[in-house]
Amino acid sequence: MDQVLKAYPNEVKFVYKELPLTSIHQNALNAAKAVAAAQKQGKFWEMHDKLFANQRALLPDNLKQYAQEIGLDVAKFEKDMTSPEVQKQIDADMKLAQDAEVRGTPTMFLNGKRVMNRSFEGLKQMIDEALKQKS
Repeated sequence: MDQVLKAYPNEVKFVYKELPLTSIHQNALNAAKAVAAAQKQGKFWEMHDKLFANQRALLPDNLKQYAQEIGLDVAKFEKDMTSPEVQKQIDADMKLAQDAEVRGTPTMFLNGKRVMNRSFEGLKQMIDEALKQKS
């Protein structure tokens, strides 16, 4: 995605949605809540990257430590993690994934079409085609 966003800085909007696969990852829901809570303090990507770098260490105490490491207000982070607003956001993302018949992560869509070739060249081809149709 970094390559795509650099190649198409004004043409592509990247939207990230959560789909915690709780049936196979016991800490998935808390990780999704941690990212959503970090987003409320403007640090979505920092927390996202921290969690991906530490995928085997996602227990609640680890999440709190990561929040501190990336400079979050930890008390606010903990409050937001348990807030109905954060749960509602995750529920909406999960409903959207269910409606789109998403079965695993990552799954990508471009203008509502499922991306089958997630390589840079595959994405570039789809984007160029979409831009051509737009003009």
